[in-house]
Amino acid sequence: MRDEDLEGLRASYEALNRGDIEGTVEALAPNAEWHESSELPDSGVFRGRDAVRSFLEDFLEQWSEFRQEIEEVLVEGDRAALFIHLTARGRESGARVDARYAHLWTVRDSKGVRVDAYYDRDAALRALTSP
Repeated sequence: MRDEDLEGLRASYEALNRGDIEGTVEALAPNAEWHESSELPDSGVFRGRDAVRSFLEDFLEQWSEFRQEIEEVLVEGDRAALFIHLTARGRESGARVDARYAHLWTVRDSKGVRVDAYYDRDAALRALTSP
C-alpha cells in the first residue's frame, strides 16, 4: 500500500470528525463493502457508497460530540489495520464513550474496496496477517 493511499484513509477519518460524510466516503470505491461489527446495534454489511453514507449519517446522529484518533497503522500488502481511539458523547443520553477499535481496510487502485470493523485488537491483527 502506498503512502498516498494511507493519507487518503487518514483524510477520511478527519472528514468524519468534521461531519463531512461526503469527504469520508470519497476514500471508498463505488462498490465498496463496509462490514460493521456485530457488537454494534446497527451491525451488518453495507454495500456501495450510498449504503455506507446512510449508515454513517445514522451513526453520527447518535452523537453530540464525536472524535476519532488513529493511534496506529499496520500495513500488510493491500490491507491496512487502523487502530482507532473514539471519544464521544451520546446525543440523547449525554453518556460519554471512550472506546478503541480497529478498521481493516482493503485498498485497490487507491480506494477502499472493503472495510471490516473489529473491537478485539487480536482479531484485527489475525485478520490482517491471514491470507
